[in-house]
Amino acid sequence: MLVQVNLDHGTLLDALRKTTIYTNAPCNGRGVCGKCKIKITENVPPATAIETKFFSADEIASGIRLACAVTAPGTYIVELEDAIEKDSFSILSSYEVFEEVAELCYAEGFGVGIDIGTTTIAIELFDLATGELLRTHTFLNTQRTYGSDVISRIDYANKGGMDDLNAKIISSLKEGLATILGNAVLSKAIIAGNTTMLHLLTKADCSGLGIYPFTANFLDMKVGDLSQLLALSGEYTLLAGISTYVGADILSGILHTNMHKNDAICILIDIGTNGEMAIGNKHNILTLATAAGPAFEGGNISCGVGSIAGAICQVASDGHIKTIGDAKAVGICGSGLIDAIAVALANETLDETGSIETEVIHIAEDIYLTQKDIREFQLAKSAIRAGIEVLLVKYGVAASEIDHVYLAGGFGKFINLDNAISIGLLPNDFADKIQKVGNTSLGGVRKFLLYKDIKDEVQQIKSIAKDLNLAHDPLFNELFMEHMLFE
Repeated sequence: MLVQVNLDHGTLLDALRKTTIYTNAPCNGRGVCGKCKIKITENVPPATAIETKFFSADEIASGIRLACAVTAPGTYIVELEDAIEKDSFSILSSYEVFEEVAELCYAEGFGVGIDIGTTTIAIELFDLATGELLRTHTFLNTQRTYGSDVISRIDYANKGGMDDLNAKIISSLKEGLATILGNAVLSKAIIAGNTTMLHLLTKADCSGLGIYPFTANFLDMKVGDLSQLLALSGEYTLLAGISTYVGADILSGILHTNMHKNDAICILIDIGTNGEMAIGNKHNILTLATAAGPAFEGGNISCGVGSIAGAICQVASDGHIKTIGDAKAVGICGSGLIDAIAVALANETLDETGSIETEVIHIAEDIYLTQKDIREFQLAKSAIRAGIEVLLVKYGVAASEIDHVYLAGGFGKFINLDNAISIGLLPNDFADKIQKVGNTSLGGVRKFLLYKDIKDEVQQIKSIAKDLNLAHDPLFNELFMEHMLFE
């Protein structure tokens, strides 16, 4: 895609953000991820030291630059290398349907369930008179251009960028709803998302989200007029959250899986930039969130990409790869990363400390893992595993005593469980208990939309759920160091 961009001040990334063009910027323009890759075909500026770190001499000579590193005012003709990402992202909207004893709440009109993820958004349209699912629509959360993680967006919002972030999500939702509704007139919308996403949606003060003790402006359920939020008829409900980093998306997942009504001990794990987890049953639920970082979504990995067409999503023991959409390999995403590391461990090109025997681990043509990539992955892996172990200890059970392990989210849906266990991401005792349950956040908002007395269930979850703050937990720090190694 060739576009003309006029830069008066700031960076070329800033100028691109003011347009309707989506620009990938996982690190929010800090110059550390190397992902806002563009090709300048006219008025090419000299390369900066940051750009020479990420690109070869041939790439530099061809006009490859980082949008965040171009600061000279002028008019540029730009080719967006990663523009395809917006349209080719593989987004999970399906979920396992659990047996439900609650009674359907039949009503007139149409309703939507919306899951606002940090990376993606999914919407389902229902006929409220029958409970029938009519259409599903998924798309990228364009706030991603301000960083792939919630911390980047909280920081940007608190430095005067709230209007920009809010405009992105409102515009995306309006476009998505227009697509899915067609001629249908909306009666109500149920919305879940992590606490940060719901704050940015409503322009709530984010100042407490990013600093200890990490306080939210609101966590209770909110009901409002859609005409004021999205210029549509009907009513909206934002589901309640549990804590600043265990938000309405996880409460929705608990609601969907019926953990709060179960005698058996269950654990729900949603792995992404943050690893959000819950353990318990109808008597007591403990939750926590760990800062896994963006490695599982391709961030801070040399050849890492999100779940886009051409992303390597599987690596077999013989080196054979599979890509999303069976397209030409363009990089490696989280599930492929787990496989590649498991294969390297098995082949002894990688040892248990994470040291590699060669300069890089080759996966496919021009796609590889460096020593730094392995260290990034170890940090993410250890954060998730340490979080699981803290939950088990604090709840007073061993991994063998867990009855059901619900693995939620897009990443959880596609990972090879044997490989995830072999590298120590998940405990061995979970092996025969894991159920891939898909987008449980979307499943929970469906349940809230369609069934009676669900507000009471939400309040029950709120009353029995307790969040664990890991900020200064010595047990977490000890386990984090322990699980840096590969088992």
